Amino acid sequence: MAEKLMKMYEMMSASAQKELYDFALFLLSKNEDQSVSTSRKSMYGVWKNDSFYMSPDFDEPLDDFAEYM
Repeated sequence: MAEKLMKMYEMMSASAQKELYDFALFLLSKNEDQSVSTSRKSMYGVWKNDSFYMSPDFDEPLDDFAEYM
């Protein structure tokens, strides 16, 4: 497969070769991002067992935005 890819690359114009090179870099960076993201621990539900106080008027509109409502 690598030989076929090299033959196609050699048949391309310089601008197409540059575009193919840029796309290959994109794919490599995408692959690196996936390997990093799979090694991270998920943060969902991190506070599910912790209790914390939230005031009863938490969902009430703020006075600062009264003119927009």
